[in-house]
Amino acid sequence: MKRFLMFVILLLASTANVFSQSAHKSKNPLQTQFDSLKMVNRNYFLAGKIDSMPASNKRMLQLAEKINVDSTFVQAYNLIANYFNAKADYSRGLEYLFKAIETANRGYSKFLPVLYGNMAADYNRLGNYEAARQSLHNAQKYLTYGSPSVRVYVPEVFASTYVNLKKPDSALKYVQMAFQTNIEVARMKIKDPAERGNVDLMWTVIYRNFAQVYDMLNEPELVNYYYRKAMRFSDSLNIQTTGATTATFYGRYLLKQKKYNEAKNYGTKSFSIARRDHFKNDVMQASALLYDLYDHQNNKDSAFYYLKVNHLYQDSVAAEQKANQLQGLIISQQLKEAEQQAKAEQDAEQRHRNIEYAIIAFGLVVLVILFLLLSRSIIVNTRVIEVVGVIGLLILFEFINLVIHPYLAEFTDDSPLLMLLILVAIAAIIVPMHHRLEHWVKHKLVEKNKIIRLEAAKRTIEQLGGRKPEGK
Repeated sequence: MKRFLMFVILLLASTANVFSQSAHKSKNPLQTQFDSLKMVNRNYFLAGKIDSMPASNKRMLQLAEKINVDSTFVQAYNLIANYFNAKADYSRGLEYLFKAIETANRGYSKFLPVLYGNMAADYNRLGNYEAARQSLHNAQKYLTYGSPSVRVYVPEVFASTYVNLKKPDSALKYVQMAFQTNIEVARMKIKDPAERGNVDLMWTVIYRNFAQVYDMLNEPELVNYYYRKAMRFSDSLNIQTTGATTATFYGRYLLKQKKYNEAKNYGTKSFSIARRDHFKNDVMQASALLYDLYDHQNNKDSAFYYLKVNHLYQDSVAAEQKANQLQGLIISQQLKEAEQQAKAEQDAEQRHRNIEYAIIAFGLVVLVILFLLLSRSIIVNTRVIEVVGVIGLLILFEFINLVIHPYLAEFTDDSPLLMLLILVAIAAIIVPMHHRLEHWVKHKLVEKNKIIRLEAAKRTIEQLGGRKPEGK
């Protein structure tokens, strides 16, 4: 009997362990799907397929809610910020970066360097260079937690900030730091494709930073060398995001050097890429460059065309920012709905698991009572049955409550009073049944104890009767 009881207990414990493990493993496919979407989204961003990003962003938020891990929210928010930045809506991008940073501060410090770096890049685009520097100093505090590519990204954004501040010495210091670190990172055997992509992206931006620094230092040969190297690199890897921006910068430099044909080629290239891939900020920059170029050459028709395009895109960006505000509200609402849905799924899963645990616990109580009733060697006080019976009654009542609660809430429209009355009625039914069952078990237990004591007395008498008198 004891062996049988131990076997059943171990079997029930193993069953509970299997339920727990299966629930944990069920999250793996969701995480795999999230990671795949993250890569797809990142590739859309790099390749300039900006309009393809919102659908994957929405799905990533839904998966993040189901996975319910802060790191997934951080990555989803960051990619949403990338989308708004590509749309030149930097304030909306900063809004999602703030959300990502708030979430990362709850224990995911490794994401903070890239988030603060992205924030600094946004501040640079908005012309708030001091805020950019402050964000970068915050990023430096967490560099030891970040990925290898982040150790390149932060000094690179520092270099861009000092370029904007017209401080070539400081910019050169940081771009050289980024260059050297990227060499070291490139030598690592990085398996993560996103990390490898970040290393490649950094080369293009670093070369462009070198060109801008040497422009301020009046080194034309080095300027041309690094701009062309940056362009070749972005073209070879099809990195449209940096290719369009670099072409505009180089075209602006060539215009200043009065190399009009080359400036026109790079300006037209940037304009074509940006317009095709909907990089509106780059379209405005490239159209402004081409306007200046044609205006300088007294080509009024072409100059007017690009001036008109520039104004149209400025109006479009202003209108889109208003639309993005609406889209941001829609995304926020979708996030809330996803949170509610995920919470409902989690509650249902937890309720299902609690029901399983209640069944297991009630089964153990029943087995203990049966063991005590059937055992022919253990005398049990009826007080033990009372205690075990009360525990069983509480577990049974909790099991009933778990099973009927969703239906009860729907039936009573979540009225606490009605729900309490129904539960009291259920208790009024099962408590008398419990008392009758307890009385029956006690009766059987008393009878069993009498039998055990009688058999023990018989054995004692037999032993005494069979013993020989002393001295004979």
